Formats: sequence, C-alpha cells, structure tokens
Amino acid sequence: PAVHDPRWKARVPRDAGASWDFEDVRDHYTALLYGVDPARLRRENPDRYLTYARATTAEVMEASFAEWRRPGSTCHGALVWTLQDLLPGAGWGVIDATGRPKSAWYALKRAFRPLQVLLSDEGVNGLDVHVLNETAAPRDLVVELACLRDGEQPVVSGRRNLSLDARSTASLAATDLFGAFFDTTYAYRFGPPSHDVTVARLLDAATGERLADAFHFPLGRPAALHRAQIDMTLNRLDESRWALDLSTNRFVQSLSIACDGWTSDDDGFHLAPGAARRIILNATSAAVGLPSGRLSGLDGHTGLNF
Repeated sequence: PAVHDPRWKARVPRDAGASWDFEDVRDHYTALLYGVDPARLRRENPDRYLTYARATTAEVMEASFAEWRRPGSTCHGALVWTLQDLLPGAGWGVIDATGRPKSAWYALKRAFRPLQVLLSDEGVNGLDVHVLNETAAPRDLVVELACLRDGEQPVVSGRRNLSLDARSTASLAATDLFGAFFDTTYAYRFGPPSHDVTVARLLDAATGERLADAFHFPLGRPAALHRAQIDMTLNRLDESRWALDLSTNRFVQSLSIACDGWTSDDDGFHLAPGAARRIILNATSAAVGLPSGRLSGLDGHTGLNF
C-alpha cells in the first residue's frame, strides 16, 4: 500500500547526506499552502494525504514558473528533473513508472503555455496581470479579471482588449482593469475581506476561446475551498475520444479525474464559475467503450460520478 509500505519511503529521492528527503519538502509546502498536518493526515487518511500531496506539487510548480516567466523576472530558463519515475512510488518524474502523467506533468503543461496569463501579488501595490505571447505571430487577445466572494459572487470585475506582437508581453495593474482602487490582494485590510479568490482569463479576441487562466488567493487557499455543484455532459468525439463539458456554480480547487482506461488532457485544474470547460478523454487501450470514472475536488465534498 502507498505511504505506509517501507519501500515507499526508500524510493523517495533525497540529497546525499541530508536528514530530510523531497517528500519532507513537499509536506512542508502542504502545511504552508493548505493548513493541514501532513503527518497526521498520512496516518489517519492516506487517500486524502495523497490528494493534498498531488495538489501541492502542482501548485508549487505552477507558482514557481509563473514567477520566473513574468516580464520583470531576471530568470531566463529552468530545468525540470526528471521525465519518468524508475520505480512505483513518490519519485521525482513528471510521469510515473507506467508512463502515465502525474500532477506535475499537467501543472507544467499549464505553466508552459505559449499564450499565458499570470498574476503576481505586489503587496500594497496590488495585483499585477501579466500577459505573454511567445508565439511567432501577433495575437488579438482579451483579458478578464474578477474577484469572487465565497467562490461565486463577483464583487468587482474588469476586461481589456490587447494586441500583442510576436514574442512580446504586457503587464497591467488590476486596478487599471477595474477602473478604480480595489484592495485585490487584501494588503490594506480596510474592514473584512470582500473576496477569497481572483480569477484571470485569457481569451482569443476573435473566437472567445479560453487560452489560459490564473488564480490568486488573497486569504490563502484554505479560505477558497468550497463545496460546489458541478454540471457535466459526456460527449463522444470519435472512436477513441470523449469530451467532458464542465461548469460549476462555485470555484473548485484542483479538480481531478479518475477514469480507468483513459487519460485526460488536463487534471488537477481549478474550475471557476461563469464559463464552461471542456476536458478531452483519450483511450489508452484498444478496448474502447463508454468512459466511467469520478470527478473530485480538493475540498473532499465536491464530486461527480460519470
């Protein structure tokens, strides 16, 4: 069994001579990001421990690359170690020992989008929105930004059309999108907080297609863990592909898909109200039938069988 088998810990990578291993590092960030006790969770509820562990890895990797890719960063590149685990367990590959993508793989897929929107918390200077076009062609884009109370009610929102040249970037202050001062990062703390999550979307100006999204949690991620009602339709695309069309009434963190015999084109993603999201399921074997699995949110209550 995972977590409690001695072989699990023996296969966790570590630096030579260190008293800690990389699972200890991840547990540190799990406690920091989600306010849970990883050691207790590991003993009492190993499945929830693994759910938080996968979400932590994804969130830390996305946040790190967002910081490095923003226009003001002096970082010019980064290395990811390594491609694949050699043995079952908590390895440092982005795909597991059987060749299936892990949460890190999906996180990096989102982090490496050539058309990207990023959010950076500048403290009392507010929230900055960075838009990147790393393609070889100019693009007409739309940026949307909304602050949600209780993960559902927009308290302030803004929208801006942008034309970006090839290999170019743009940075905007959230207040410029809103057209007025708003404590987006909850740095001034003038009264109780008005929102628990800020959602940025990057759209194609011509088609309205969602190209990227980004999220900021002014009160921390635990304050934005909500039980939501997810609507889903399952649509067949061809013999080996189906589409999950998803929408939600409240913000959901780290929504994961478990479906034997199928892989999804995204996993561990956040889902915000106000726009539908399509996830493609691809068959992993020749025995193709109707996909059957479960959608689960990080809050532990949001879920849907299909």
